[in-house]
Amino acid sequence: MPNKQRMMVFVLTLLAAATSAAQSRLAGKWTGAEQGRGNVTYPVTLELVVNGEEATGTVSIGDDPVKAVTNGKVQGATLTFTTPAMMNGREIAITWRGELKDDCLTFTRRVAEGPEMSPLSLQRAAS
Repeated sequence: MPNKQRMMVFVLTLLAAATSAAQSRLAGKWTGAEQGRGNVTYPVTLELVVNGEEATGTVSIGDDPVKAVTNGKVQGATLTFTTPAMMNGREIAITWRGELKDDCLTFTRRVAEGPEMSPLSLQRAAS
């Protein structure tokens, strides 16, 4: 095999390993707090299972019922998924987009087609 082909195989192998490492770092339990109205904070827990480029799991915020993570996708250190919510008697989707940096997973969220919600940062829970 010529040197250029070997180098290309080596680079592709390194990229695949780096992507796999980021994906596996996303799996697990993440916790934090969301600031509500009137200086009330609500605990947030995200539990993720990552299988290749797919993510599943659950999200709980305060006393709300636990919600399933759906349409979960992982691309490198970026995670996207949706969770259901009720608004005015209708079920809508909240779209989550998170970026992993060190042991912090920071999300932006959007309710249906509405405005973006304030950012939410979660830390890896102690095992």
